[in-house]
Amino acid sequence: MKKERNKNKTKEPIKIEKKNESSLAEFIKRPLPTKKEIERFEEHMKSETNETEEKLNLNDDFEEEIEESLNEIYQDDNGQIVDVKKMAKARRRGFFFWLFIFLFVGVILGGIGWLVYNYFYLHAGLDVTALDFSLSGQSEVVAGEEVVYTLTYRNTTNTPFRQARLEVSYPDKFIILDTYPVASSTNNSVWEIGEIPPLSTQIVKIKGIILGPTDTTGVILANLTYVPANFSSEFKKEATLAVTIKDIGLDFDIDYLKSALVGEENEVLVRFKAREKNFINSFRLLIEPEEGVEVANEEKYKKSDLANFNQPRPGVWEIKEIKPEDNVLPLNIIFSDQATGERIVKLKFETLGPDNNYYQFKEENLDFEVLKSDLNLTLIINGSRQDQGVDFGQTLNYSIVYNNKGETDMKDVAIMAVLESDFLDWSSLDDKLGGQRRGNTIIWTKEELPALAEISQHDEGTIDFSIKVAAVDKIEPGKNYEIKSYAQFSVGGRATSTTSEDNRSNIIINKINSDLNLNEEVRYFNDDNITVGNGPLPLRVGEKTSFKVYWTVTNTLHELEEVKVAASLPPYVSWDDKSRATVGNIYYDAENHRVIWDIGRMPLSLFRADAEFNIGVVPTTDDVGKIIVLKPGSRLTAKDTVTDAEITRITDAKTSKLEDDSIAQQNNDGVVRE
Repeated sequence: MKKERNKNKTKEPIKIEKKNESSLAEFIKRPLPTKKEIERFEEHMKSETNETEEKLNLNDDFEEEIEESLNEIYQDDNGQIVDVKKMAKARRRGFFFWLFIFLFVGVILGGIGWLVYNYFYLHAGLDVTALDFSLSGQSEVVAGEEVVYTLTYRNTTNTPFRQARLEVSYPDKFIILDTYPVASSTNNSVWEIGEIPPLSTQIVKIKGIILGPTDTTGVILANLTYVPANFSSEFKKEATLAVTIKDIGLDFDIDYLKSALVGEENEVLVRFKAREKNFINSFRLLIEPEEGVEVANEEKYKKSDLANFNQPRPGVWEIKEIKPEDNVLPLNIIFSDQATGERIVKLKFETLGPDNNYYQFKEENLDFEVLKSDLNLTLIINGSRQDQGVDFGQTLNYSIVYNNKGETDMKDVAIMAVLESDFLDWSSLDDKLGGQRRGNTIIWTKEELPALAEISQHDEGTIDFSIKVAAVDKIEPGKNYEIKSYAQFSVGGRATSTTSEDNRSNIIINKINSDLNLNEEVRYFNDDNITVGNGPLPLRVGEKTSFKVYWTVTNTLHELEEVKVAASLPPYVSWDDKSRATVGNIYYDAENHRVIWDIGRMPLSLFRADAEFNIGVVPTTDDVGKIIVLKPGSRLTAKDTVTDAEITRITDAKTSKLEDDSIAQQNNDGVVRE
């Protein structure tokens, strides 16, 4: 145990008086200390001895602690004393060592920093392909429409690209109007760019037009070559864009008789009209010369037409201007004896481009059956000599025009109408002359039409009758849904069918349109007797009542395109939204106060489509005691992909009587109450 030191013990120091002089003689002469002084001295010495012992005891304790610490230091993991004589001394690190460490660490950190800098700032400079290159612009255009295509190239690196060269190849019939910047070549296809600075973006704009037929597709191909700094190799980037002519901007309808007589002028009427988006304002029409085919010079144009139509030479017509109304260009084609049988006459339509070259944008083939005959027969159905689509249940109005073109009179003539189809309602035949029916043929002789007893030279007459297309019953696959019609004649009073085409009229094929149908209902209750409307019923003045409108479109025979339902609402009827459609998009045209359901394409797999929306009405005092019209009817339009005809269906008007809602009719007569 360590002894505690007594720090509270008081000490009185011994005072020894010194004299100014000190010598041995003085010391000898000094008197002996008194008893009191001796006691005080002994006490002092005793006190010093105690302190010394305490210090010695403290030193012993301290040495024990040091020894214990050293034992701990020099013991190994097993508790044994280590032989310090065998321990290697660690050399002390000198100045050069720490200098080397400092420089080494600095180099490492600097390298890491350089790599980070290069990766995040100059890393693109290491990627010699880091050049963004793109081509943008319209992919679908109208023939003759001005469009701008933009080439963008961006150097994303900190390294310049040199010897840059841009080369562009264009589709056929693409006419360049302007470029920015100006191209280096005369054909506007090459730009010598030179250097592309680091971190820079540049563009090249090309303005032009493309002329050609509908559905013509061409490709714009751009190549950008360059050499990165500190490189000798050349690199290349490519960009492409496909451009399609979706429309020519003009509607054409060519009317002619497929059956033509040798030596006669056969009239061809070329009707055309500009669409809303049109860029072809003038064009020329060419008829390819062919053996046995002659194009007559036109000398019967009206004076008003002469300013617009020009015939510089036979077979070529120039149309200087397309008027806003329907334009009609009459042509006359004459076939010689060498051109009998089936003949094709090609019509080519070309327009003059900005480069003063002509570009063809349409071609039409006219199919003729050239006949040698003294009696000319012309068949017309519903005012047209052309093939056309018809609907189930539609009435077909026939006219057979006969004309003796021969040099002698024709006696005892029989004229026949041949109607080949399984879809005619013969019970609906309306023939005022009372012709004889034999199977699918109707025959008129001098018994029914006395004028056929003798048809003098240049005499002309007409036979009229009508018949309905059968109503749609059940669509069966494999059936031929069309009607083939033609007329023919015989002489001698006998109605004989012959395979010769010399006695036939033109043939008209009426393909039956798809069985498209639109059902429309305006209801307050649905079929489950659940309320789908809101407000008072019957209608009351000043109070709003809403109704649900249901549209159902069905179709099974042919695929349809451009299917659309539209309905104009009366001014007092509001659009209350809550719309839904299984296909397509239904929306409200606020400007024209119309509801439009745009279905688009309707393949055969989609035989039904449904839509619904709400309308509202607030009757006024002027409506009291009246039945008001809620909807004046809806219009369904579509294009039949097989008959190429536009189909139209129109529904009946709907009133506040709610003709389609049997539940609502139990307590509603449709009359507005006060």
